[in-house]
Amino acid sequence: MRITTTSRYGVRAIFDVAYHGGGQPTQIKDISRRQKISQRYLEQIFNKLLKAGLLKSRRGPRGGYMLSRDPSEISVGDIINAAQGPIVPVRCLSNEEPRKKDCSILNGCITRHVWHETQKLLIDYYNSVSIADLCALARKEGVSRDLDHKYMYFI
Repeated sequence: MRITTTSRYGVRAIFDVAYHGGGQPTQIKDISRRQKISQRYLEQIFNKLLKAGLLKSRRGPRGGYMLSRDPSEISVGDIINAAQGPIVPVRCLSNEEPRKKDCSILNGCITRHVWHETQKLLIDYYNSVSIADLCALARKEGVSRDLDHKYMYFI
């Protein structure tokens, strides 16, 4: 099972908003610079995250993107679902109608149980990791925050 680039970048971008934004609107150009993701691609990803209700946006010169909920209430699983859809390690577990050409023994397949358990473990794990957890890990690892030195005043 592959996590798409859209999902990986979505997790990085939401983390960035939470970690560097400090509850204030974060501009896409800053996220792009820090995460090394093109602004155009981020805009596409953010459209999905906005529709899923994970982000909200504010227009204007002081505008940008903010989390719609507390970072502890947004999981990696939420972001993956918004960006790429359900986590499905094999096609036969998809909610879509399985095609005979995908699997000729769908109903009697014993190995399907292995893939189903794998799917449950992945979903449970991704849902257990919150953006707040990633922020705590970043602080522990000493990742500097733009917010810490965003406003400098000299007299």
